[in-house]
Amino acid sequence: DDEINAIMSETGFDKLMEHVPDFAQNTLKQSSGALEPKVNSALSKAFNQSFASSAIRKDVVAVIKAHYDEKQGPAYLQKLRSPLSKKIAELERNTNNPANRDDFIANRITDFGVDMQTAFFKAVFTAVNPVMEEDMRVGDSEMEKMVNEVRQSFSDAYKEGTQLSYLYTFRNVSDQELEEYIKLCESSEYNWGVQLLGNAMISALNQAAERAAVLMGQSNQ
Repeated sequence: DDEINAIMSETGFDKLMEHVPDFAQNTLKQSSGALEPKVNSALSKAFNQSFASSAIRKDVVAVIKAHYDEKQGPAYLQKLRSPLSKKIAELERNTNNPANRDDFIANRITDFGVDMQTAFFKAVFTAVNPVMEEDMRVGDSEMEKMVNEVRQSFSDAYKEGTQLSYLYTFRNVSDQELEEYIKLCESSEYNWGVQLLGNAMISALNQAAERAAVLMGQSNQ
């Protein structure tokens, strides 16, 4: 537990989980404008309950514990604590948008950012579905198609934004340090940690979406 807590702290994952309720509500505001005020209100309440930081953290920790590797974990933590890793993390924090400055350090990975944004919008689709008229509800295949379209739109935007961010963030980093950092990021330990944390978060968001859908279904009875 101590190692898991240290990993979540030093990657900034703890900070990220604090922001999840706000991210969820912001996504809801962006995507639910056409819904009736009563439905919007019910959705907001369902999201507040389902995406509470404590609930997200509980689900994230459960996934991490289920897939934790006693050898890879300490090795990943050692990579995070290396002087170079700390330097890059500090550079990224300093160049982030002030509103997101405390967001998790490893969010430098475009795919994870896209996955998170997609998961929030999928949550809206999933939660709204139970309260739609029966002939308006979407099946699994249609839901998947909608989610993929959202993912693609985010992917295009994220790639461009991430590339510009990298150019600015790393402008004063030497070529040698960049080469060392690339090796660090491509190491098996680092990849293990990033994948584990990413999978845990997406799993937690999907579980939150299901909770919101259940609450919306109950409100519609």
